[in-house]
Amino acid sequence: MVPAAKQNSPQYLATEIFDSSPHELQSLSYSAIQNDPRLAERFLGDPFPPTTLDQILASVPPSVGDSLHTYSLIDNDQCSLPKFLIPIFRQYVDAATAAPPTTWSTTRTSACEMCERDWIPLSYHHLIPKQMHAKAVKRGWHEEWRLNSVAWLCRACHSFVHRVASNEELAREYWSMERLMRREDVVAWAAWVGRVRWKAR
Repeated sequence: MVPAAKQNSPQYLATEIFDSSPHELQSLSYSAIQNDPRLAERFLGDPFPPTTLDQILASVPPSVGDSLHTYSLIDNDQCSLPKFLIPIFRQYVDAATAAPPTTWSTTRTSACEMCERDWIPLSYHHLIPKQMHAKAVKRGWHEEWRLNSVAWLCRACHSFVHRVASNEELAREYWSMERLMRREDVVAWAAWVGRVRWKAR
């Protein structure tokens, strides 16, 4: 049983709303929209198509409306809950399905995405090595829009990545920082090098 105080917390409400929403809404992404025109028809319209809107609102637990009313965020009538939630769902869909940046320099971080040191120079690492682009598309490993994705790494971490995996392995298996950081050797390296305090010349 969830304590009443937690039930009324904004974070709990957001989690409850998201976890109760249709699976297709939860898993929306730019890639999903590109590969399934039906998803685009259902979710990209503004306003949402009536059938989509009905499905989304029907998934919201009654307790959410009660809590929002308790917070005085909505009135106790049938129109208030949709009026409150629809813009939130709209913002979520727009963010989830946004196209990746055309200029990857705009993704630059202030710290290395592997060791998290923020006081040394960074360079961009092509998560899918350029030499593998044609092969990656031809063999269906990746869609073309993903090919130029990058991570911002310090020189030491950048070199380490290319030591532990071949270009083909990077393209097929380790094409995101999330996937790279699942490797135990990468996690161990990041922990060690993150404690090293010398600066690159």
